[in-house]
Amino acid sequence: MVSAPSDVKGDIALCHRLPVILETLRSLLREEVLPSSVLPEISPERIIALTELIMPLHNQEWENGCAINVWDIAGIKYNEGRNSAILAWLLNPQGTHGLGARVIDHLLRVARTKQSGWPDLNDSLTNLSVVTECWPVGSTTERVDIVVDGDSFTLFVEVKIQAREGKEQLARYVKAAEVKRRATGKQYGLVLYLSPIPPVNPPDEVAFITWRDIGGILRGLPKSGFNGAIIQQFAQHIEKFY
Repeated sequence: MVSAPSDVKGDIALCHRLPVILETLRSLLREEVLPSSVLPEISPERIIALTELIMPLHNQEWENGCAINVWDIAGIKYNEGRNSAILAWLLNPQGTHGLGARVIDHLLRVARTKQSGWPDLNDSLTNLSVVTECWPVGSTTERVDIVVDGDSFTLFVEVKIQAREGKEQLARYVKAAEVKRRATGKQYGLVLYLSPIPPVNPPDEVAFITWRDIGGILRGLPKSGFNGAIIQQFAQHIEKFY
């Protein structure tokens, strides 16, 4: 096997690390740069000078571990069950993330902007339970990815990444949510569909949000601390979904 020249190897390594370089640059930009119709002068010398300016900063960030993404290392990839479990952890006010009800609060607010018929539930988030892969009310046919129960509501969250919803799946979930609402004496039984693409002919009661919406919520959370770091890493991870 013929080995690549050292300069080619260096180019390949730089290509792999280019996203981290660009992320480093983003944090250095203090002011918004307005678009210009004039193309900048580009020359090999200027590119080399810019690279020499960037690389020390990039290398420092790389050595500090800023390129680490624990979710990519864990290999959760596009697995709906694993990604649902992480989302459920974030939605749980008692979760070890330490953010309380902040994520579920933002999620419900986004859902209301997408589905005008949804009630305002943000005043009833102090006493929640969040479970994954739930068989509601003893059902042996409907397994819901995430179920959130509050004082006045039960919420079914169906999570899709690469797959589509099954035939009449959301209609069955709406009925199951209503059955559970009656059985538990809740005021509302709700269904939320999370997917990169809209469902086909969903029931009117279903609210649809995207992974881009989830990313927007997570990007708006505090970035400091260990919890902030891994939540931002999850936001970066789910960018693959949209």
